[in-house]
Amino acid sequence: MKQSLQIIFELEEAEKFDEVFEIYSDLYLQSKSEYEIWKHFYFFLWTAIEDAPSEFDERINLREMMRKMFEDGKKNFSDLADFNFIAGYTVSIFPYEYGDEIYDYDKFEIEALQMLKKATELEPENLIYKLVYYRSLENVDKEEYRKLEVESVPKVLETFSGKGTLNKYFRHVLIYRIE
Repeated sequence: MKQSLQIIFELEEAEKFDEVFEIYSDLYLQSKSEYEIWKHFYFFLWTAIEDAPSEFDERINLREMMRKMFEDGKKNFSDLADFNFIAGYTVSIFPYEYGDEIYDYDKFEIEALQMLKKATELEPENLIYKLVYYRSLENVDKEEYRKLEVESVPKVLETFSGKGTLNKYFRHVLIYRIE
């Protein structure tokens, strides 16, 4: 599995969307209970909505596939802090991608916040989970939040040190303001 993921990460960097999708699809069909595969495949789908050519999006129906992966993740991994972090974060950024109706937006925003909170409850010492959860709250002490940003940098660099879309994305969004 690790070797397959390394190949996928190189293809992600090269923006070979079709090849990445095919390999992820095959891996996921073989290993639906493998969280690492789910996480990277789901995140690839989430970023591909913005990054992939529109013909790829239309051919694959990315939104529908991403929504299915989200539901699979909730069913299989909801007791994992990292699942709640990844899924909660992605939904909090684009809640409108998860529902069919305009009013679903609020429902998914609330669900995202609950997932981020659950990640911090499951792993209260994880500075990354805490940082993202605090960022999603209103009326957070700005000094406390800034301190958390600075303190979380080593953990971000360690956690997201590898290759691939997910690692590159989180290294960028979680430490861009610190640099």
